[in-house]
Amino acid sequence: MYRAHAEALARGLRAMAWRRVGHARGALELENTVLETFARAFEPRTRAAYDGVRPYGHFLVGIARNVLLEQSRQREVAVGLEPFEGKGEVPEEGAGLAQTLEDREVEALLASFKEGLTEEERRLFELRFGEEELAQEGAAERLGLTRIQVRRRELGLKTRLLEFLQARGYLEGMEVKGWSFFKRRGQS
Repeated sequence: MYRAHAEALARGLRAMAWRRVGHARGALELENTVLETFARAFEPRTRAAYDGVRPYGHFLVGIARNVLLEQSRQREVAVGLEPFEGKGEVPEEGAGLAQTLEDREVEALLASFKEGLTEEERRLFELRFGEEELAQEGAAERLGLTRIQVRRRELGLKTRLLEFLQARGYLEGMEVKGWSFFKRRGQS
């Protein structure tokens, strides 16, 4: 079965990655996804779920899609909101000094933003964007919520944070679109 379907599955996975459905980017990652798909397809429970009527290639694509979704969820660790690391460091001169001062200002703004959050919101913020940097699934477990509840609350936090920072002169021209920030069209 592997020899008969592996190459077609790999082509399908490349097409999914091209359309940004999944994250199978490199050759090694693609190969790992194909192998993981077949490993799951050969599990007794999965083999029992196959009815023998549907084309096996379509059955494999369904399994592969679930593998890609799980991989993307594992990668959903928020980045870019880490606290300023060099609090005790002496600022460099020139551009380094300006960056250090701006980092400190942004850190103070983030602290101010977090003060206005409820206890649950602050905990979510810390779990996702603080030192722990948990994926949504891990944060959901810790908070006793579903992943989709965490995702929705995180979207609300991101929107409020963007508005908060924009009101203070940061991230102008950015907007929340879907689950991320994007530059508005026509903005440089």
